[in-house]
Amino acid sequence: MDRANWYKVHSWVGLKLAILLCFILVTGTLAVLSHELDWLSNSAMRVDTGSSGPMDWPRVYEMADRHFSGARLTSLSAPPDPWFAAEAVYLDEHGERFRGFFHPVSGEFQGTGRWHNWQRFFRMSHRHLMLPLPLGITLVCLVGLLLTGSLLSGTVIYRHWWRGFFRRPRTTNARVFWGDLHRLAGLWSFWLILIICLTGIWYLIEQWGGRASYPANARPAHQQVFNPVPGQLTRMLSQVAAERPELTLSTIFFPTANRNAVVMEGQARELLVRDRANNMVFDPLDGQLLSSRYGKDLSWHVRISEAADPLHFGTWGGFASKLLYFTFGVVMSALAVIGTYLYGLRASRRTRPGKMGNIWRGMHWGGWLSVLFVVLCLYNTAILFS
Repeated sequence: MDRANWYKVHSWVGLKLAILLCFILVTGTLAVLSHELDWLSNSAMRVDTGSSGPMDWPRVYEMADRHFSGARLTSLSAPPDPWFAAEAVYLDEHGERFRGFFHPVSGEFQGTGRWHNWQRFFRMSHRHLMLPLPLGITLVCLVGLLLTGSLLSGTVIYRHWWRGFFRRPRTTNARVFWGDLHRLAGLWSFWLILIICLTGIWYLIEQWGGRASYPANARPAHQQVFNPVPGQLTRMLSQVAAERPELTLSTIFFPTANRNAVVMEGQARELLVRDRANNMVFDPLDGQLLSSRYGKDLSWHVRISEAADPLHFGTWGGFASKLLYFTFGVVMSALAVIGTYLYGLRASRRTRPGKMGNIWRGMHWGGWLSVLFVVLCLYNTAILFS
């Protein structure tokens, strides 16, 4: 296939579902820093870094467990960064989840937050468009496949593309300028587009039968659902420190109807794994260690699955890598917008004036389909988050 045909493929892929692609890219970009958006919008999440320090798990647990008498504490999480508060998740008497925030050192209660926050909105919108999971994830991943086609065709039609990283956009006319800028943005965001495409393909494989099997957590013999007394939790934490000093805890999950053990998760120096790759499971009644999971012992299939999220959302390097992903996510989003606008400029030159009209006519059925899914996402958001 010659370059002209590859160009047609590139234009078709980038145009037909341009609205939906832009929506997915923008929500994904904002999802990278969604925790920080919640931090900005909710003062209860903020901690003065001068008073912050290592998480005092026993103290924060004791304060969190008794603060809301009519609610059940289901999890407790350490701050992701020194300027964040510790987060507790509760179930109220109606079975609805909400958040409570505590100072990670003193245990002082700082306020509450809704379960459906910015992080939930951007994560769910980007992941499955607020649609039923099988349909939504499949649709988003198929758009990712189209993005893969756009990436591959772009490398073919842009000859000697590796020479263009520092080539300034020409200002001969609008079409030349936006075309050069589109190529420049594509070059600098190439690495992130490739990561997004590969992990998106993996998510599609997982959705349709390729999901990895994780080692099951052991369960206590009893069926009661209750949280351990503070002294019992302190003994569990001491056992974690003694047996796995390399394990830095991030979250403790407490017994619920679907999980009647205490599960402690965190990081233990393995690369590209989520917190659940390393855990220790305890009986809440007597504090007995029931099972341990080691990230280094997981199968290659599980390790691929574990690497997908850190690579896709840029959490592998903390705040610095998230900021890097956000910056180039903005470039990727702009890349899609510029490409669509560039089509309008070229179509106006070939046929009739009116860039927006030409863009919409070029989208044809894809434009209506994209608008439908975006409206459905926003409508479901309004219902769920009200």
